[in-house]
Amino acid sequence: MRATHSFGQLVVLALSLSHTVSAWKPWPNVVPEVDVLVVRQENEPSQTAPPATQQTTSRVVTRTNLNTGGISQTVTETGTARGNATRTSAPKKTMFNPQDPAGGVTMLTPAATAGYQLYKLKHEFVTFGWNYTNLQGTPTAVDVLVSCSKAAQTWTLTQNMTFATPGSYVWDLDKFQEDNIHSQLPTEQYTLIIHDSDSAITDAPEPGYLAPFTGLVFGLYEPKAPTPLGEWKCASCSGAMSNMEARALGGVLAMSAITVLSFTWFVGGFAALL
Repeated sequence: MRATHSFGQLVVLALSLSHTVSAWKPWPNVVPEVDVLVVRQENEPSQTAPPATQQTTSRVVTRTNLNTGGISQTVTETGTARGNATRTSAPKKTMFNPQDPAGGVTMLTPAATAGYQLYKLKHEFVTFGWNYTNLQGTPTAVDVLVSCSKAAQTWTLTQNMTFATPGSYVWDLDKFQEDNIHSQLPTEQYTLIIHDSDSAITDAPEPGYLAPFTGLVFGLYEPKAPTPLGEWKCASCSGAMSNMEARALGGVLAMSAITVLSFTWFVGGFAALL
């Protein structure tokens, strides 16, 4: 019984000393704490992020066709974004001497001395030929149009025609009418227009550059089938003599009679008539 009581006292004494030893730490920590941060060495080379001025972006876009076949397309777009953008300005236009005239057009076909031209709207090929004058700034291309003031409409014959000296264009009227079925050319008077493709018709002329040309006026008409001579009737003709025609005829007869009488009296004398 006494041994058991002594053993219990030793246990109580050991527990009391354990709290005291844990609170007193005179010796340094030889073994690190469990929760100490462990740093792993990085053997792979480090990668530097691209600068802000140049970053590569990638985007994957999946497109699905709505057809019953179920076709899908995957498109990968990769681009490079640059912070320093470069703006490209348009080439400067050369300015010529303000005293120089603007460029013009001189018609070769039809010639200015040929007079007013009439062309049939059917089975007709109209040829326009021209030359340029006073050009210092050569246009890259020209447009050819026709305008009708009565119809208040403009038709384009050709656009961006390569500049050449001399210039020419053959107009197939049959094909043109077929291509413009909803805007047919009427029987009227027209004006030919030639201008620089890079400018508008209403632009003011500039020294050395081609000014819009509107110097040729011509007519287009719808031909009709010829009428036999036996069936032709003059709407303004009449077999009866008008009052004016009768008066003119009477005056002519009176003047003839006076002339005859005057000549006879001068030759034989008035007494010879008695």
